[in-house]
Amino acid sequence: MFNEAQNLAIVRTELDDVFKQEFNYEDSNPVMATASNGMIFRQETTDLAFDIVEIFKGVNLAPIITETQTVPTSTPKVANKITTQIKDFGLSVELSKDLFDDNQHGVWAAVVRDMALKMRITQDQNAFKIFRGAFTTTLTADGNALCSNHALLNGSFYSNNLYDITAATTVLGSVSLNSAIVALAQQPDQTGVVLGQQIAVLLVPPALIKLALELSDSALAGDVSTNAINVFRSAYGYRVYSSPYMGAGVVGGSDTAWFVLARNTAIKRIVRQGIITNLRDWSYSNNRTYLYQANFREEVVAYDYVGVVGAKGSATA
Repeated sequence: MFNEAQNLAIVRTELDDVFKQEFNYEDSNPVMATASNGMIFRQETTDLAFDIVEIFKGVNLAPIITETQTVPTSTPKVANKITTQIKDFGLSVELSKDLFDDNQHGVWAAVVRDMALKMRITQDQNAFKIFRGAFTTTLTADGNALCSNHALLNGSFYSNNLYDITAATTVLGSVSLNSAIVALAQQPDQTGVVLGQQIAVLLVPPALIKLALELSDSALAGDVSTNAINVFRSAYGYRVYSSPYMGAGVVGGSDTAWFVLARNTAIKRIVRQGIITNLRDWSYSNNRTYLYQANFREEVVAYDYVGVVGAKGSATA
């Protein structure tokens, strides 16, 4: 006969198996992205409750010098400190002792599986708030929205909002996509040096997946009536990604906004603690229930504009 400690271990093992199977589930759809996607979010870990970053101005380009000339010095500069507090996310469910005693494990599994799903959704929805608020609430270290006009540390200004660059429609299409790719290649750093970055990701809401794939993967140009070759298909080698937590179905989302991302962006996901689960035995409750809980600690931040060009997907802004 099992004692209480053995029984608790068995119950927790069964619940954890169900929970982790759902929480760690990887969708086979190659377009759908999650918080763990390293092409969108730089993945970092920390052992602190706050992440503090200062923006580095960068050094200048190397000038031509004569044989005996003193080598010019470029003085590094840092400014615009940004502090990110790591968030703690947690959820619990009460599970009846009678259900376990009566071998009603299917009910347990359904409840825990739904809990794991909601935790996974919480993680992804929190991560993609970076893009839902890219034109409004997602602020970089200079206090401006991620895709907006930025005051550079060299004293000049630069906007990575596509409309500010082209003053033309930013509705996703072959012309606007090409403009965004060019803008990314010509994007300067805080020193004003053009970095020559290449597109690695075209990030779109679900409403634009079909169009994005047609523009990217069709043998012929996807949005014109001629038989023009689709130059995006092989020349750039970028990936199309999407998330349901970018779209209009989520508060702050948009069905028209889209982004091009370089391989190295200033967007990162900082993990303080991965998912942890725990089970409280029914004997510690006043209603004969087990309490199964889970939590993780992380946050996302965009501390600089570099590597991102955003478009609202409208004709006027």
